[in-house]
Amino acid sequence: MRLLMADGDEAFLELAQRYLSDHGHEVNIATNGLESIASLHHDIPDAVVLQRELLWGGGDGVLALMQPPSRWSMIPVILTSDGGILEEAWPIACPQLVTRLQKPYRLEDLLWHLQECRSGSIPDHAEIG
Repeated sequence: MRLLMADGDEAFLELAQRYLSDHGHEVNIATNGLESIASLHHDIPDAVVLQRELLWGGGDGVLALMQPPSRWSMIPVILTSDGGILEEAWPIACPQLVTRLQKPYRLEDLLWHLQECRSGSIPDHAEIG
């Protein structure tokens, strides 16, 4: 599965990229909103793991660009956050939302949700804390 993983913590991104690669995923990483958008333009992923607190456009800005009628509107999205991740904290409707993960989260949990994306058995707005 091709993934875009966007997070401001570069050390965490490198760790997650190695872990997910070891489990058969091809992971492009981005450390801010602009890099995320550039990555989406370059290579359409099968799923996006997106941190809310990204610099330069933030997760909200990236999500806004992924909404219909964009070509990215059907890509499953896993939202992550350093702070509270309440539904009302995300002003943009996100029909492709798979789940929300509160940092720190276990990479095993992320892997499980990515496997759900691959199998197509995505639960409605599941929440892991």
